Amino acid sequence: MRISAGAPWLPLLFAMPLLAQQPEVLPEPGDVPAVDTITPVPAPKLSFGEINSAAPTMPKAFTVTNLGGKIEYSATTGMLTYSGAVKVVTDSGTTMTADRAVIDTKAELATLTGMVKVRTETGLELFADEAVADGKQKSITATGNVSIYQGNSLQRGNRVTYFWERKFLDTAGLRGSVGPVLMEAGKFTASTDSKGNQVFIGDEAGITTDDQEDPSYWLRADRTTIYPGEKVTFRNLKVYAGDVPVFWLPYLSQPLDEELGYHFVPGARSNWGAFLLNTYGIMLGGERDPVTGDHEDAWLLSKWHLDFRTSRGVGTGVDLVDTRLEENSNLGWLRLYYLKDLDPSTQRSGIPRLPIDDDRYVAEFKYRVPFDMADDANWRVDFDLTKLSDQYYLEDFEPQIQRRNPYPDNTIGLYRNDGRSLASLVARVRVNDFYRSDERLPEIAFDQARAPIFDWPLLHEGTTSLGWVSEQTSDPTRNAVIQPLLSLPDGDPRIPGLLAQLPAFERELVRQIRALPSGSDEIPSLTRQLLDPSFARFHTYQELSLPLNFGGWLNVTPEVGVGYRNYWDVAGPADSYNNAYLEAGAEASVKFSKDLGGYHDRVLGLDGLVHVFQPYSRWSLVSADALDSTFPKVDRLTFATRPQTLDLGRFTAIDDIKDWNIVRFGVRNRLLTRRDGQSYEWLYMNTYMDAFLQDPEHLGRESSNLYNDLTWRPLPWMSLDVETQFPIINEGSGFSELATRLKFQPTDTLEFSVGHRLLNNHPVLIDSNQVDLRLFSRIFENWGLSMIQRWELDDSTLEYEQYSLHRDLGSWVVGVGLNHRDNRVKDEYGVMFTLTLKDFPSASLPLQVDAE
Repeated sequence: MRISAGAPWLPLLFAMPLLAQQPEVLPEPGDVPAVDTITPVPAPKLSFGEINSAAPTMPKAFTVTNLGGKIEYSATTGMLTYSGAVKVVTDSGTTMTADRAVIDTKAELATLTGMVKVRTETGLELFADEAVADGKQKSITATGNVSIYQGNSLQRGNRVTYFWERKFLDTAGLRGSVGPVLMEAGKFTASTDSKGNQVFIGDEAGITTDDQEDPSYWLRADRTTIYPGEKVTFRNLKVYAGDVPVFWLPYLSQPLDEELGYHFVPGARSNWGAFLLNTYGIMLGGERDPVTGDHEDAWLLSKWHLDFRTSRGVGTGVDLVDTRLEENSNLGWLRLYYLKDLDPSTQRSGIPRLPIDDDRYVAEFKYRVPFDMADDANWRVDFDLTKLSDQYYLEDFEPQIQRRNPYPDNTIGLYRNDGRSLASLVARVRVNDFYRSDERLPEIAFDQARAPIFDWPLLHEGTTSLGWVSEQTSDPTRNAVIQPLLSLPDGDPRIPGLLAQLPAFERELVRQIRALPSGSDEIPSLTRQLLDPSFARFHTYQELSLPLNFGGWLNVTPEVGVGYRNYWDVAGPADSYNNAYLEAGAEASVKFSKDLGGYHDRVLGLDGLVHVFQPYSRWSLVSADALDSTFPKVDRLTFATRPQTLDLGRFTAIDDIKDWNIVRFGVRNRLLTRRDGQSYEWLYMNTYMDAFLQDPEHLGRESSNLYNDLTWRPLPWMSLDVETQFPIINEGSGFSELATRLKFQPTDTLEFSVGHRLLNNHPVLIDSNQVDLRLFSRIFENWGLSMIQRWELDDSTLEYEQYSLHRDLGSWVVGVGLNHRDNRVKDEYGVMFTLTLKDFPSASLPLQVDAE
């Protein structure tokens, strides 16, 4: 192949250790030896103009300088020999140095041996065991351990010819490097695209990332095009394990971005059978480059799916992601997926399920469209829409999403944000009728951030909304679960199984209805609350606060607020309703700090230590007429273990605002040290509890549990999080909770985390005593073992376990993972294989499809 040496072509070929940088190749450093003037040569520097009757006629293309050693000339052969360090400069400025040089004065050839270094005027450096400079051909031919280096690019081989007049390097048969890849090409050319970026094209080329003398694999193609730092494309690609072809593709575009290119996940699961999940990612959009045919400024990431499951059939789909919205991970994509399910009755948990259609699919659209208006505010339209084929789709095919978001929202909203307020017009629609969801058709809201009134120290914040709100239970649940539960007699053996299929809120309402005597006046209203509550509502709340400081150490912020609720078009037996409510309160805090001295402990990450102690309290009094028990509620308190907020402006359970009188008091402790020249929070602990002067839940409590939240981050490889609550006065909140997580890497070969959650005696939520352990250990130099276990100690059940074995093969990492899930009714098993090619191409195989 022929490439102009003057062109910036050499970022060709992929980062191999540079032979020229190896000690056995480079000359020993030292002072330049004295010039040798041994006869019969009359001077140490010879050129074609420096000739006498006894000296040979030098080739016109060279200037030769002896840097020490011995010079000999044979008039019979015309050979002039330099033994020792020698420098040869061509008439174009190319410089060569070597241990030995033989000049053929008749043929105008110079042969350099030993460690030869050639440097061209373009900056190219060539290292070899031997080099022959041909003055007639204006070329240098290097042989033996050839390394060519320029900038960050490298080529290696056994032979190369450089034509110094044409500045052309014949690289046929060389290997090279660009980015993390190594290349071997029969012919290479270089060019630039429309933006001046380098593009390298190899015919009959092979690439690998296995930097060994005999690489374990090669990717070979009729044509290979390299876009440094971006991607590599192949036409008629063959994958070789050693010298054996094992895979073929007519075309592959493999980006260096892990999101792009071909990814595949093989394995087997109880509810899928054997499977192979295939994803191919490419960039779309932008303008087509006339030189490369590639689309420049591509902004649309497309991931194309083709999945095979022996028990479920073939699934296909596409994810389209707008990379211009990368700063917001919750927006920017359209996701479509379809599967003709071979057996939709197959399920994971063993709990009986309702009949569903075999057309299984998901369509999800989450996107933001910003636009400009005449004012200085930021305007946008947000779409958050998800359509599922049935209530079991996420459980069957996307369990990781199902654990995080089992009931996807469906909203379209128009928003205006000027930094001081947020105005919104939101429509929430009921797209999926198989889970409980609410509708807002529409809801208008205006929220004002806390800010001074004019230039006064008085602060104001507020929220106002107007909406038509409704909520419906799911159609399948209504017909197959709730209606039977409301009609079955006490003691029926089907009741526990049906209750287990309901969420906590619906389960609690059903229990309340079943506990009432037949004909009770509360049954119709509770049934309406259970099935179809709806109303129109106007709500506003406005608050004033005044931050004060006394003596430079006591901070006090009194506040007062007023709110108003109005309901009409109420479904069911309840009447229209309106009322005003008042809030008053104050927050006070003091802060003390003490320098504990110059504690220095590298093991614990300490460089000095300061203790900050901050007692605080907050009082909140609300006077509000609670909604009648017959009145339906949509924005209500949910069952949780953490305390409710006392900031009424941020209390979103509008329909559950009721009288309360609560004092929250506590203390924050901080330990600060120095890290990277800045203050670093080494430990944080917040301890607090509530005193109920009036309990909003009417449970007769005088105090809450004692809450304690602790975070300890002493070192990058060790952290501890602890959340606890337990009663200390009378019965407190009536239950106890402990949640901890420790992450620790005691050695460079072992890393683990252990978590524990204990929930005991909660009135609604199910008690739990759960431990999970995650571990990774490098058991040998190239072997690794990872493990995940989750135990439910209440019934001594190992709920989930996964074991994975990894083997580092140099350029590949091979592994196998086994997992088991105990669903109480039915066990689930899975096996997954991983074959991850390091650096390139990005064929990454996660060990688990539904990560714990």
